[in-house]
Amino acid sequence: MSAMRPSAMRGLLLFLVVGGAWLAACRPADRGGTPALVAPNPAVVTLGEAVYAAQCASCHGAALEGEADWKAQNEDGSFRAPPHDASGHTWHHGDETLMEAIRLGGARFDGLSIGGTSNMPAFAEVLSEEEMVAVLAFIKSTWPADLRGFQAEATAREAGPAGGG
Repeated sequence: MSAMRPSAMRGLLLFLVVGGAWLAACRPADRGGTPALVAPNPAVVTLGEAVYAAQCASCHGAALEGEADWKAQNEDGSFRAPPHDASGHTWHHGDETLMEAIRLGGARFDGLSIGGTSNMPAFAEVLSEEEMVAVLAFIKSTWPADLRGFQAEATAREAGPAGGG
């Protein structure tokens, strides 16, 4: 029996804690098997909204709208701050990817050939894990149920099969 990789274990643990505690209390829908999500914990969302306003809104917008023309790169080759509302791509990514983005900021792209850079600061030394999770709870709380379901599935795929690979 092989051991689970540490990154997969962190992703699975994050999914279980975050999902079980406040968002992804998923159950099969009556039709189609699409997860139906329980509303996030209001206290966690409120904390996340406050942290987002203080730390994220200056770049990603007070209404999560992102920078204008966010799909275009800046003259220096950096990517513009994307929206975190339903019009963006945040919901395409699982929790571990989103947490890594918050923790490491643009440094997560160092050494990768992705056609640009990111000026996003790292928040690992600025925000607690609880605050980072709360920011994600706030962002997710603004999405329609179908996008929250898609994102929960992305989180599960990121965590990989139970028991490792």
